[in-house]
Amino acid sequence: MKRALYILFIAPLCVLSILTIVYLFSKDEPLFFLKNVRISGVSQLSERDIIGKVTPYLKESLLKVDITKIKEAVTSHPFVREVRVKRAYPFSVVIDVKEKVPSALWVKNDGDVFVLDESGEPYRKIGKGDIKGLFIINTKEKADAASIFREVNTWSVEGVMKKDKLSEVGYNEGNITLFGVDDGVEIILGKEDQKKRLKRAVAVLDDAKKRGLLIKCIDARFEKGAIIQERKG
Repeated sequence: MKRALYILFIAPLCVLSILTIVYLFSKDEPLFFLKNVRISGVSQLSERDIIGKVTPYLKESLLKVDITKIKEAVTSHPFVREVRVKRAYPFSVVIDVKEKVPSALWVKNDGDVFVLDESGEPYRKIGKGDIKGLFIINTKEKADAASIFREVNTWSVEGVMKKDKLSEVGYNEGNITLFGVDDGVEIILGKEDQKKRLKRAVAVLDDAKKRGLLIKCIDARFEKGAIIQERKG
């Protein structure tokens, strides 16, 4: 019994002593020598971009690497939503990046085009390949672009319309016009009761399709019904 108690006491003490010695030694000597930085989750950014941000906080010893500073440095990049950083003993630092998701395009009145993230906030200018699968918002103000983005998302989530078929949203002094809701159809919603008008326009469009009509435009700015313009040819 005494022998068992002795082992239970001595074993943890030995482990603690070894860890203490390793730590004290590694303060001056890079026992856990940093050999590589592993980066995951980047597509809009390059690994070179990340390395450029974190290099000042990398040390020879893995124990001396400033994890907090690395996280702050990467998070400061406008493309980044959040970051996780950890030591992977014995030789690596792992940086897991969650980038902002390109979700729409905002065209300002001066012609500049910005990419909106999943919250509807612009975070970078358009780049190669950004147009695919993203609808365009034409409006002057940044706040209007974010508001319209959220409104369109709400309509899509509620099943009022399918966002993936939408190509463009025009906004001018409160008036909203949708383009490409279904096979290039334009829907004029105006300033008021826009969700209600959209529902009515979609119902009119569905009925027209059942009757074999090709619709170019639906003006839904009326209390009852809507004006439709058929496509010629």
